[in-house]
Formats: sequence, structure tokens, C-alpha cells
Amino acid sequence: MKMQRLLLTFAMAGALALATQAANAKDTLKVGMDPLFEPFSFQTPDGKLTGFDYEISNALCDAIDVTCDVQAIPYDGSMSALQSGQIDALINTYAMTKERLEKFTMVGPYIRPTFRLIVPVDSAIDGSETSLKGKTIGIEKGASATVSYTGDTFAKFATIQQYDQINDAVLDLSAGRVDAVFGDENQLFYAYVKKQEGQFKMVGESVRDPKYFGEGQGFMLRKGDDKWAGELKTALDAIVKSGKYDEISKKYFGRNILGN
Repeated sequence: MKMQRLLLTFAMAGALALATQAANAKDTLKVGMDPLFEPFSFQTPDGKLTGFDYEISNALCDAIDVTCDVQAIPYDGSMSALQSGQIDALINTYAMTKERLEKFTMVGPYIRPTFRLIVPVDSAIDGSETSLKGKTIGIEKGASATVSYTGDTFAKFATIQQYDQINDAVLDLSAGRVDAVFGDENQLFYAYVKKQEGQFKMVGESVRDPKYFGEGQGFMLRKGDDKWAGELKTALDAIVKSGKYDEISKKYFGRNILGN
């Protein structure tokens, strides 16, 4: 009998420990982002991820008390990583376009971006049709909204050259193989104009056209993922209200890029 009571005590203690562990266990949100997308997501010299999207992701997880597993995933592999379940969300400035909203569940916007041209600092291009006529403009081919916009506008009088990464387009801009690069103003200004002072300048008007770029950029999830969609909406509202979003945004951009 004593042995039976002892075994029962051990069993109950074990069950209680498992129950406590289950109660204390946190959900894990697996987030993917491109490690070559400064200042939104990039790696430090020792290989650690950092950047605006990285800090926002961790703030979101803290707001809803879940563990954040942020993974460096090149853009070309991002969609397959999401669809396969390797990650739960892509938090990396994805435009909330009609096309994407039909294929994915999206939460946001968490950024309301503008788009603009960047040219070498000594370029005579001012963003006008006259100054761009016959020139070559580099864009990121994976940015479908940018491809559509430039195809309907600049392509009427200039050549559009597509690149796998915006970094590659800017490298060719430096080398004189393209005359201008068109893309997200936040990224172009802070990664190139500001960081590489004296080499580039922004020209032309800032573009914010919902027809092409939607109402902003959001978190991308698998279609029908209501669990994380609800959690991320709650988290985004929380960090905006608390001022955490504003703090992170001003650290990287000097202003609130959600436009609130």
C-alpha cells in the first residue's frame, strides 16, 4: 500500500508539473524577413538580424506575450516558406494590394509608404518626363506594385530594368548602368541618401497611389489564418497606442511612417 501511495503521489506530481508547463508555455510566432533589406531587415557584422521590421516583430510578440522566432529568409524563398508553414507571417513591407489580399490574409497597414526616384547626386534628372526621356530606371522585380506602376507611367518614355534586389539596382546606378532607381522612399532615402551621404539624392514627387500600392503595407499570413491575424491586429493596436511603434519608427526614420 505504501508503494502504491508513493507511486500515486509521484504520478500526481508529474501530472501537476506537466499541467503547469502547459499553462506557462507560450505560443511561438514564426516570422520571416529578408536579411538584405536595410533599414527594415538586415544583419549586423556578427550575423544577427536587426532593423525596423525586426524590432517591430519583437514588439508585437511582447504585446501579446508570445515567443518571437524571427528567421532570415531571402525574398525569393519567402512565399514558399510561408505556404509550407516554415513561418507564420511575413513582416517585411508587403503592400496590401488587391492581388495579395485575394491570395493571402493580411493585417495592417503598419506602414503607409511613399515611392520616389533616387539618382546620383550630380545627375541632371529632376523627375520630370523631359529629364527621364530615353533614360533607364531600375526597379525591384519582386515588387509587383512597383512593376505595374512604372509600366503604366515611366515606361511610356523610359526603359525599365528589373532587378532581383533593390540593392542590385542601386549598385548599377552607382556604376552608371541605369540612370535612376524607383522604389520605396523610406528604404531608398535612409539606406542610400542618408547612409551614403553625398552620393545620391531623391528627385521628383513622392508617390502614394492606392490604385497600385494599396492603402499601405501589412503583415502577410496564409489565407484563412484567423488565429494569428487576430493576435497581430491586437498587437499592432497595442504598440501604436503605447507609443512603442512611434519610438521604433523614429529611431530608424526620424518620423512615424504609419502616418498616425
